[in-house]
Amino acid sequence: MKQVPLIILVTGIVVTIAVVLSLRARQRVVASAPPGLSALPPIRHSDRILILAPHEDDESLGCGGLIQQAVAVGAQVRVLYLTNGDHNQLAFLLYRKSPWISPKVNRSMGEVRRRESTEAMQYLGVSAEQLEFLGFPDNDTLGIWTKHWGAAPPLHSILTNTTAVPYRGSPLYGKPYKGEEIVAGVERALKVFNPTRVFVPHPIDGNPDHRAFYLFLQVALLNSGRNLHSPTVLTYPIHMGPWPRPHRYHPTEWLPFPKCLRGSEKESFTLELTPDQVQRKYEAIGIYRSQMSDSAYWLTAFARRNELYVPVAPLNLYPHSQWSAPAEAIATSETRAYEEEGHEGHVKEIAYLNSPEGLVARIALSHQVDRDIGIAINEFGYRQDTPFGNMPKIRVEWYLKRLSVSNGGDEVVQHGVGVVESEKSIEVLIPWALLGYPETVFAEMNGRLGPIAISHGPWQVLEIKAGSHLLQ
Repeated sequence: MKQVPLIILVTGIVVTIAVVLSLRARQRVVASAPPGLSALPPIRHSDRILILAPHEDDESLGCGGLIQQAVAVGAQVRVLYLTNGDHNQLAFLLYRKSPWISPKVNRSMGEVRRRESTEAMQYLGVSAEQLEFLGFPDNDTLGIWTKHWGAAPPLHSILTNTTAVPYRGSPLYGKPYKGEEIVAGVERALKVFNPTRVFVPHPIDGNPDHRAFYLFLQVALLNSGRNLHSPTVLTYPIHMGPWPRPHRYHPTEWLPFPKCLRGSEKESFTLELTPDQVQRKYEAIGIYRSQMSDSAYWLTAFARRNELYVPVAPLNLYPHSQWSAPAEAIATSETRAYEEEGHEGHVKEIAYLNSPEGLVARIALSHQVDRDIGIAINEFGYRQDTPFGNMPKIRVEWYLKRLSVSNGGDEVVQHGVGVVESEKSIEVLIPWALLGYPETVFAEMNGRLGPIAISHGPWQVLEIKAGSHLLQ
């Protein structure tokens, strides 16, 4: 009997194992379960759908199926883009096949991305006239949100070497990179289109532009007040840690609910797509050739048999008698923290409390507080009778037992901020006067281990209820 050479035998075993693993992976994909959420209320002919996309491709990733269903029933659709996506250097290098990157190249790539989105939206049934590009700098809009309001100078975008919108096709062409200008652009879109439903990224999203667009929308909605029919606002998840999995195109798999949003399932929605809609969404994503050059494995993973939509309600904070309160007194305002990979379990909860002295921010930790644990808090006050750009933008940092307080990036010396540490928690009191006696507060808090951010909570909209400070 002729012996089989060892190399052939080993090769055969390896191939067999690979085939078995491939079949098992295929079975796992086909056998995936739906996320178990309520169905999104059907889109109707009378709906006016406004989609806020921080970058050109986000609208297809998060809402490509919804757009098709809206177009199919004759609903009106508009897409408002915050940036022209002009700062994705790695994708640009691979797309252009050239090592040369300059501000001019970045601006030209911003135009490329605008053309790609126009083509992709036309493929899904949305005309170029239904798209609007604000043209603010990619990866810099959260910086505008935190520091560039009122008397502060406009942000300088290093990668495009501009301080104002450089794209002539933008309705805000030539406007400075200031928070007021973004809010004005969103307000204009709300007023002109008067949407019944608005879709925007989630405020815990890992991309700073995504968080920023949610925040600018909230200010625009507050400013519009009674002049606007109150639309239903839902968020769509994009950058949610190592999600979605598996990578690449799996049209028969369900899009799972992100782990970092757990606790929101009861209020959230899923939209099921037909196989044709999944395929068309996949093909629309492929039109973003400048992004597919380095991220196709991730982008195409969004073309699944459903899409996810998550409501984010403001927290109503009612007064409490003392600011150093037990955990149960704060539990009503608890929110889940997003933790950086490798640091899971450090932060148990992030919470806020309305006390007579001021707003209390609290981080509860799973480990004992030590020298290396710190926190950073942003709290921006809002009042109807004061332009938001003129309201305080307070940042508090507590690290190595040292406290620093700034307003819009400028240090505040006389501030009245108090800090209390217990065994596994840190509480910070920020006086109402420092916040401008607000009716609403935009708040965000993150934990730090040494100089490294280990977790961040979502930006929260806090409605301050029946507080004595409102009499000021």
